[in-house]
Amino acid sequence: MEDKEKNIPVSQDDEINNLRKKYMHADLIWKSASVLVLILTAAYIFLVFRKIIDLPFYATLITVLVLLILIFLCVYMLPHFLRMNSKLKTYSSKYKAAYLKPTLEEAFPKGEYNDYEKISTRDLTKNSMLKKAKSAVANDCIRGSYKKIPFLRYDLALRYGKKKAGSECVMIVAEIKTGLKSEVQIIGNDFKIGGMDYSQPETYCKLLSSNEKFDSRFSVYAKDQDDGQKFLKDKFVTKIAKFKTDGPFALFFDKDEVSLIIRKNKDAMEAPVYKAVKKERAVKEANNEVETIKEWVELLEDLI
Repeated sequence: MEDKEKNIPVSQDDEINNLRKKYMHADLIWKSASVLVLILTAAYIFLVFRKIIDLPFYATLITVLVLLILIFLCVYMLPHFLRMNSKLKTYSSKYKAAYLKPTLEEAFPKGEYNDYEKISTRDLTKNSMLKKAKSAVANDCIRGSYKKIPFLRYDLALRYGKKKAGSECVMIVAEIKTGLKSEVQIIGNDFKIGGMDYSQPETYCKLLSSNEKFDSRFSVYAKDQDDGQKFLKDKFVTKIAKFKTDGPFALFFDKDEVSLIIRKNKDAMEAPVYKAVKKERAVKEANNEVETIKEWVELLEDLI
């Protein structure tokens, strides 16, 4: 791509950074306008409460209506006028296609990365850990295989309970025969969604292993006590206790499917807004995701 006025070649980094700046400027305008209107509203309420302003009824009514209209226009309509969704989607797609997609697809045989692919609610709720979730939305999907084990990895916005707060997660589902007759869940004691602890499922029993370190960090729930106890082999729980991720995690084991859910502090693999785009940083983040997938599948290959 070239700058038509100066005929100077524009690098891929510069092109993507220009898209980032367009969205960032729109975001700044929206936030600044919204904050200004909210400050004006708060100041008006304070002045009326302190009786510094004492307008006639109709003037007060008109002022309140004007402020409400301004709040609506700034908070809800301004993003539409600024085409923020369109700018963000264009920037994000270019960023992921340039930096994430090649790294992720080259790492695995027949690998496929799709940033906007949605996982159906039906597929999500096959996992009993997600059935009790109030909401679960997935995207940023990586399909592939490693060590001949097919997997699907995606970002997951997950929420439990009545609170609106949720948590950004990464979920990796591997197709592998576990030898189990029923489900087993292994939940990190620090695995909280929206600040809420994961509670023991009804009809599941709680198990202990022979590894004190493992039992101090995880809670194990099984649908069938004998089946679950046989599954908690010493080598298995030792490996799980040593397994490291960049966030608290939970595991779900079924007859022919294994899921790893990692709670993140932020949505993974998203294009930065207030930081300049750097290929090295983006590729490093993609490679971190690749390594997590590989380490998890290797653990399964060794133990099951």
